[in-house]
Amino acid sequence: MRPSKGRITFWPLAMIAVGMTLAFLSITPTVQLNSVPPSGFSSAERTSIALTHGYWEVAVRVIQWKYNRASALPELVPADFRLAGTTVQPANLEDRAARAVYWAKLREEWLRPDNWHTTYKLDLGWPLRSVRGLSNAVMRFLDQT
Repeated sequence: MRPSKGRITFWPLAMIAVGMTLAFLSITPTVQLNSVPPSGFSSAERTSIALTHGYWEVAVRVIQWKYNRASALPELVPADFRLAGTTVQPANLEDRAARAVYWAKLREEWLRPDNWHTTYKLDLGWPLRSVRGLSNAVMRFLDQT
């Protein structure tokens, strides 16, 4: 690239490099549970497939966003680990027992890497979030002084 005076300019290459760097930084990997329950998630031979899929769906929709995939799940069954449409605690003992059994199975399957998959997506909002975070930190610092 030669301008009229014979000097070489690299600004177009620099702009391409900056653009490629921003695009590279905007690709974010997300690790998620598989949408299909693993074969080891079924609690017993007599368990219905709908129940197995229902509790796995709760794990996909709710639980994976609340807990770190690299650490073990807590032993106690959380209140939000219940089938869709159930707003109160299970009334009968069988429902509570099923929740406990499926929670124990989820705890077993949670740390197995083959139950997770990685997706990549383009996230162009990170510069704005970074600027907002920096401005919030500056405002907190100024409020303390």
